[in-house]
Amino acid sequence: MRVVILCRDETLHGVRRIAGAARRRRHSVHVLDPYRFLLKIVEGKIALEYKGKPFGGADLILPRLGAGISEHSLALVRHLGASGILVINRAEALEVARDKLRTLQLLARNGLPVPRTAFAPDPAYLARALRAVGGPPAVIKLPRSTQGKGVMLAESAEEAQSIADTMWAIQKDVIIQEYIEEARGVDLRVLIVGGEVVGAVRRRARKGAFRSNLHLGGSVRRARAPNEAAELALRAAALCGLDIAGVDLLETKEGPLVLEVNAAPGFEGFERAGERGVPSRIAGYLETRWRERKSASRG
Repeated sequence: MRVVILCRDETLHGVRRIAGAARRRRHSVHVLDPYRFLLKIVEGKIALEYKGKPFGGADLILPRLGAGISEHSLALVRHLGASGILVINRAEALEVARDKLRTLQLLARNGLPVPRTAFAPDPAYLARALRAVGGPPAVIKLPRSTQGKGVMLAESAEEAQSIADTMWAIQKDVIIQEYIEEARGVDLRVLIVGGEVVGAVRRRARKGAFRSNLHLGGSVRRARAPNEAAELALRAAALCGLDIAGVDLLETKEGPLVLEVNAAPGFEGFERAGERGVPSRIAGYLETRWRERKSASRG
């Protein structure tokens, strides 16, 4: 199997580990920069160039681009899918998952529990948005961000106004979300691969912080996702159309809430917590999908 991983940085932990697992299964793996592709439609046919030469093709494309995926990269993933190559995750799913508000809208419409959320594109509505989520304190976040960046806690209405004004001044919209105090800076990340839960960790924010991301100094420990949380994570990933996903949940007395759904989830924290099998599970799933595609084409 010829695998292409789309990523701008081949040194990233997840990229290296997935590539290594696939190579141990004797598959060819190349990590390619999405910005080096030229997308072409010539005489009604989909075509591509990479670094000025015709793209040699692949059996399977794995985008590892995260919530910050650009319009160009999204177009590339669509182009690759339109060319007939198997893509995991598909462009349509990436487009949903990269936008936090769009994801929450989809989940809420289908009855999944999510935190109270408001979208305030105009400063005049900030006070009403805060009241809608029961704050302050309230969480203010950008619709597209990764690793906890662009996520802030406003302790007061004045602080919320200051943060929002700054974002609007640089033409960035903001999402206002309720602060779940009882979570105490802890969330549950559930990793989904091919419709199965392959692992879970609880992430805890460092002292004095509220974001639990490992890259921001949070700690992590291996966990077993309770049945309700596991089922919720599976439903969230399926609704977003994601074959591979990391679903972040907040656990409350009333039950878990879906905080975010990630299309290119990192799993360094899983490995630090002792869960070393994630890359192999991902590589195995890619192989299974490739074999199913081959079998179907022969039939």
